[in-house]
Amino acid sequence: MLKINIVKSSDLKCLDDLLLSLFGEKVDFCTGGELKNSTRNLFSYRIGCSTSLNILELYIKNNGVNVTKSLSYSDFNCFSGNLSTLTIEGLPILVDAFGTENQKKVSPTIKLTDCPFTDGRFSSVGNTLANSTKYLTISINDSSNLKIVDFYSIKYLTNFHLTLSNSNVDPPTYSNSLQITDKPSLSDMSLPLKNIPSFGHLTIKTLSIDFVGNSFTETELLNLETLSVTHLTLNRENLAMDYPNSISNITKVNSLTVYGSFTASASGYSLPPNLNKLVFTSNVGFNIDGKFPFLGTLPPRLAYISIDSIGLTTFPDNFPPNIVQLALTNNKMNPSTNLPDLSSFSSLKEVSLKSNQFTGPIPNSYCLFKVSLNSNNLTGDWPQCLICFPYENAKNLDGNPFLNRGTCYPGSVVPNLEYEGTLKFFELYGENLGLTPPTIENQPFKEMIPNSRFGYSWDEGLLGTVPDIVKINISSKIYLMATKYLTPQISNITKTGNDFTFGGINFSYNKNQFIIKISGINCEISYIEYGIVNCSTIDSVPLGYHVPGTIKSQRSTEIIQFYINTIDNKISDIIKCSSDCNEPLGDGKCDITIGVCVCTQYYTGDDCSIPNQFITSVSSVPTSGGVVNLWGWFGTVHTDLSIMIGQQVCQHDINSITSSFINCTVGAGSGTQSITLTQNSITYTGNNIFHYTELTYNCPKDCSNNGKCNITTGQCKCNSGWGGYDCNSKSSTGSETTTSSTTSSSSTSTTTPEFEIPKSNITINGTDGSTVLNNQQTTYRISILSLIETDFSNNIVNTFNLSKKWDPVNVTSNNIYKFTQTIQETCIITYTIEEIKTEREYQWAGLDLTLDKDSIKISVSIKNYTFNSVLNNLQLRFESLVGDNNKNTQENNECNNKDTEVDTSEIDKNQLLNYVTISRNQKVLYGRFINRVISDSRQTFITTSVIPNNNNNNKQSVIIGLNLPHCTNECLIDPDFSVLVSSSYQECSSDLNNGRASWVLPVAIVVPCVAVVLIIIVGLILFKKNRLAFLVAKNKMKGLKLKGLSR
Repeated sequence: MLKINIVKSSDLKCLDDLLLSLFGEKVDFCTGGELKNSTRNLFSYRIGCSTSLNILELYIKNNGVNVTKSLSYSDFNCFSGNLSTLTIEGLPILVDAFGTENQKKVSPTIKLTDCPFTDGRFSSVGNTLANSTKYLTISINDSSNLKIVDFYSIKYLTNFHLTLSNSNVDPPTYSNSLQITDKPSLSDMSLPLKNIPSFGHLTIKTLSIDFVGNSFTETELLNLETLSVTHLTLNRENLAMDYPNSISNITKVNSLTVYGSFTASASGYSLPPNLNKLVFTSNVGFNIDGKFPFLGTLPPRLAYISIDSIGLTTFPDNFPPNIVQLALTNNKMNPSTNLPDLSSFSSLKEVSLKSNQFTGPIPNSYCLFKVSLNSNNLTGDWPQCLICFPYENAKNLDGNPFLNRGTCYPGSVVPNLEYEGTLKFFELYGENLGLTPPTIENQPFKEMIPNSRFGYSWDEGLLGTVPDIVKINISSKIYLMATKYLTPQISNITKTGNDFTFGGINFSYNKNQFIIKISGINCEISYIEYGIVNCSTIDSVPLGYHVPGTIKSQRSTEIIQFYINTIDNKISDIIKCSSDCNEPLGDGKCDITIGVCVCTQYYTGDDCSIPNQFITSVSSVPTSGGVVNLWGWFGTVHTDLSIMIGQQVCQHDINSITSSFINCTVGAGSGTQSITLTQNSITYTGNNIFHYTELTYNCPKDCSNNGKCNITTGQCKCNSGWGGYDCNSKSSTGSETTTSSTTSSSSTSTTTPEFEIPKSNITINGTDGSTVLNNQQTTYRISILSLIETDFSNNIVNTFNLSKKWDPVNVTSNNIYKFTQTIQETCIITYTIEEIKTEREYQWAGLDLTLDKDSIKISVSIKNYTFNSVLNNLQLRFESLVGDNNKNTQENNECNNKDTEVDTSEIDKNQLLNYVTISRNQKVLYGRFINRVISDSRQTFITTSVIPNNNNNNKQSVIIGLNLPHCTNECLIDPDFSVLVSSSYQECSSDLNNGRASWVLPVAIVVPCVAVVLIIIVGLILFKKNRLAFLVAKNKMKGLKLKGLSR
């Protein structure tokens, strides 16, 4: 037979010697890498050793023999030092047997059971266990003879546990000779106490104290205040003792657990100030007349409370607001005590109120946390939050014989889903969502508020891009939920009396999110989910085969229309379009009555995918040609794009095109041209919207030799004393202006006397917004007549009468007047009149221009106009009346009487500046117009028209139309007007024209809101290619009264 281990290791030889000295026997040792157990008559052992035959674990038990030898340090210091755990049971032990402070270690873990301590202690006075020993467990019996334990001896330990094998064993006496410099720190410690020593200089994380003494002095109880402990457990068996209130002064304690026989005094108690967790179980009743014995305000950090069998008859009313878990069980509440209202505890997650004799129903607030309400006397039905999740709550409500389980009503679970795209975060909220977190695409939500709010951060790496529809699993039921607003789609409607069922998709689970009306009658929703809505009308709906209705989501302004057969109780199918009409992009929607796409103004085609283009503004180029910029709407599809300017092809670069901009290159040309743009088999023509810029422009009548011509603009700069666009009228530059005339012959010359040039008075009518200019007996009245929408062929589509409908608006300047009115519900028109008090220079559309003193400027703002078609344009119409006023000046100025003449010969679409004059009685109204408009913040070209006047009874009325482009945001034009006297004006005898002070109308400030702004300078706006003359007989003019001219 092969013999092994011929040469034993030092550990095995040391163990041989130990066992021979104790029992006179040796054992078969392990051969390495194994654990050997054996039980003999005298002793039992367990040995674990390494492959090098060093002993790692050693257990020796005395099987009841009388051992005369006591274990000492010399029995252990022969081991190599690899021993990690030493367990000894029933063997005598001498003092310092396991070494002192700096001696060679025996083992870091030592476990002693029923061992007699020969000297009554395990460390001699003034000595400690070896500093390498960290874990010591001692269990003593009535023969262990452990008399004293000094905390100094265990100062290097991290764990120290001393237990009694039975209740008859007397624990040792504890002393504390620690010094301030020692500062031992133990992770875990348990002590049976017959005396309470000072715990000074000792820091303990977890301490369990068993009070086994019959009584403790006041001084001893006060020693509990010296504890520096985080988790404290107190236990008292057998005889009851007063609760040691001195622990309330332990500031460091975080959790307190109390078991056993503690009684309460009538004065009550307080808890440690920083307590976070309290567990209290009493077998004798710990209360003050059935009330909670901890009085006053409890620690604010107290979040976990468990109270069992302390004899309460009244529910405590001083729990702190931030409790998370509450267990109050096995008490006897007063008869008819209902469950307490816990809704104010917003952090509460778990509540156990078992066996307390509570009565009444379960409040709905108990849906906010997990509950255990077994063995009470509760009545009524389970709340829906519990019924709908029976697997979570079935066992938590047992023992309530009068409590009905009921059923989960359809629609009781109400989930809502919100998605925040930047953070990729989902929030699921609503009613009765359960306490177990739901899942989204099989991934669990994180609880935010129990039963009502959960969150999840979407993981694109795991789940990919967020889809439009996700699957939410709540209590094993799948809910389809949209991650963004999706238009509800109705596939069929079933009518049964006054009850209606809608089938489709993209509904929700919250009936408060939808409003359904049938012929204007509200249909109250009783149930809703992703694909079904049930509703009922209180009033009967009108009968018909095609009764209209609407369904609207509160998450959108969109209103979905439908039609239903209300005569028959049957299913009505909704007709669907062949495509989605690009509805997700907002380009159109399906008319479910006929199954045809209805496109927005910006798109056309069967599926609303073809852009319906238009131009809002165009840049000009020199007559030599160049790059033309076009702004407007052109979409993203540009099949077979071509651009014609007049008869020329404008070459474009397909790579430079966007949905709102195109540029192209055109050759040399002149004048004003139309633009034709064709793409996707659709042609758009902008009539007269392009203009070649000339290098020089002519001034009207060469400024009549009374001024200088600015050839860059075609504007006259008149000499002093002259005015008008052609410098052919007399001008007043101050309050006293005079003029003289000289005649000559071959022999003599004469000079006529100087005379005063009459000034004009301006009147703003606050009722109808008209502007009236009076000069002696002559009156000019200008007002906005109407706004016209015209189609491609200049046919009138819409007419809005604007006359006499203006509301004055306050302004801060005394020479600016504003009015406003609203059409189409959302289109706001603002009309501004400004008196120009002094001559000033200004810029307009890249031109440097001059406004003359005493001229009038009119601005018209049109905002939010809704066109019937993208091919349509607007025309703003003005009416001008000219006649004589009521002043008694007719007879005194007869020498200047002259019939009305209108001159539009200076209106030329190829000039930058256009002019019109209206003269009567040697008074001339000048109007200047710029053939440029600011459309959507960019300059472009416009034209004007003289509108035929069908009112033959009033030959003194002229109507002018301003033809505007299809502006989507804003258009601006800028003419001006002034009244001067003709160069033929003369002073009549006995002219009594006095007192011509201007009249000012106080008005209010406008709230500017502009879509189309037309800036005109008061008077008449006249456009015509040829001169238009109105000759009115003198006898018809006498005594003419124009109503409202002087109001």
